[in-house]
Amino acid sequence: MSGNLEWILPALASPIVYTMVTIGDKRVLSILKLNLGSFYLFVGSIQLLISLIILAVLGWQSAPFSSIAASYGSGFLWGFGLMLMFFVLQREEVSRVTPVWQSSPVFVALLAVLFLDESLAWHGWLAVFLVVSGAVAVSVNLDRGGLDAFRVRPTFFMLITGAVVIGVAQLLLKVGSDDLDVWHNMAFRGAGLFTFMAAPWMRPPYPARLLAWLRTPSNAVSLVLTEGVGPFLGNMFLLAAIAVGPVSLVSALFGTRPIWVLGMTLLLGLVAKQFISERIAGRDLALKAVATSAVVAGVVIISVG
Repeated sequence: MSGNLEWILPALASPIVYTMVTIGDKRVLSILKLNLGSFYLFVGSIQLLISLIILAVLGWQSAPFSSIAASYGSGFLWGFGLMLMFFVLQREEVSRVTPVWQSSPVFVALLAVLFLDESLAWHGWLAVFLVVSGAVAVSVNLDRGGLDAFRVRPTFFMLITGAVVIGVAQLLLKVGSDDLDVWHNMAFRGAGLFTFMAAPWMRPPYPARLLAWLRTPSNAVSLVLTEGVGPFLGNMFLLAAIAVGPVSLVSALFGTRPIWVLGMTLLLGLVAKQFISERIAGRDLALKAVATSAVVAGVVIISVG
């Protein structure tokens, strides 16, 4: 049992940390009101900084151009997907955003069937059904009356697009890993992410707005913890779990993040209502719980099966 704990504990710690990151992002964008372009600039620049540190310490890895291009392209698409997610996160409840966003492993499986000649067993198709139905259900707003309650928001389609884009990015990252080690794959991915996500915002007035916003100490602490320390710890726990545990089971535990997000937002709604302003109405909460459970079940089936 102690051997299992070596990977189970960090595999659980990673989605819990990323839950804090997601909630922190929501607070930064919706409550603390950081300009979205300045936020993109900060997030992408952090990724570039990490890439430069990796290359400075380890040097340039000799690898085929196709592998480097695949890794860079993965980051480029990842930046696009993240921008869509953050755009929606600024406007929607975090417990609605996370289940749809977390559906990307299912799209990876579908893309692998289409382009990598992999097959999908019956339980794989069950997972697809669970994820899609859960993602649609979590978009339902019971506060609206009649058929309006079941009208799918435009932001839902943005999230689904983002999840599909992340799925393609993950496939490209896998292609890059054939010739690149983990750290250089991360470095070239970070450079691509910076190119799409941050480079367009390196023009006035976004750097000045970011610096002005960071002059408030509480703002600076929130952003550094959310997009600096948090992702580093989350990735560290994930890599530690993968290093000693079965990757399919580690991925399954990582896919439980929507459950943690729902639980944390419920707790904050009870003890700190203004932290992210999440609704916890009875019917709405029950629907979120069922829809989130369906998405998590589908992701776990895909990861394990």
